[in-house]
Amino acid sequence: MRAASRRRTGPTRPEVTMPAEAQSTFYNLLHADDSRDPAAEADVLLRIIRARRPHATSLLDVACGAGDHLRHLLPYLAVAEGVAVDAAMAGAARGALPGTTIHEAALPELDLGRRYDVVTCLHDALAQFPLSGYHAVLRVLARHLAPGGLIMIAPFWMPDAAIRRTASEALTRGDDGRAVTRIERGVPRDGAHRVEHHALVADGDGVRHVADTRLLRAFGRREHLSALAAAGCAADFLPAGLAGRPLLIGVRR
Repeated sequence: MRAASRRRTGPTRPEVTMPAEAQSTFYNLLHADDSRDPAAEADVLLRIIRARRPHATSLLDVACGAGDHLRHLLPYLAVAEGVAVDAAMAGAARGALPGTTIHEAALPELDLGRRYDVVTCLHDALAQFPLSGYHAVLRVLARHLAPGGLIMIAPFWMPDAAIRRTASEALTRGDDGRAVTRIERGVPRDGAHRVEHHALVADGDGVRHVADTRLLRAFGRREHLSALAAAGCAADFLPAGLAGRPLLIGVRR
């Protein structure tokens, strides 16, 4: 995750600067989506795997975050590994899932030297690439699939839904006494979606402000299917396939 740049806007609004490592520590708080249920989504994935590749024994979860989905998939596969896109997130995933293999790699350079029955990417990591980069990364992911293997991608919101999602907010309280107020704002810009995440985190050490801004691309159904076909995968698009959210399923030829 890339730390957002900061600037002081006035003497009455001091900014709290946090290093990238600290930002990643608060990744789940900053990017939490209370409408998602990782356990339910993992159950959907397992049902699809059993139906379409019943003898699957290995899975690679790409851009695995802190391992929210991976922890629910681990008990059902002989090999279940994750890929984190930076050192801080790799550390967070390894801390959450001790003993699990978590690779650290930028997605365009990913080369693990082996193939898996299933590759998943369930966060917005792929939406950070323009269409040409999206095609390139899908080719990289497809190269990690065994023939007949499944690739499952939960894309960023589809174009019309992304435009409607202009702002949202949430307040959560943890059992540890920590309170978090989150606000998200999205603005269409140059064919993409500029998404700003802010969080105020209050605990015994004080109140901290964490922020992150990303430019995300909301590709349409045809663009997704074309990209998977170019990567050598026959593909389906399920508009509500992942517990009510869009899901792309490719089969490696």
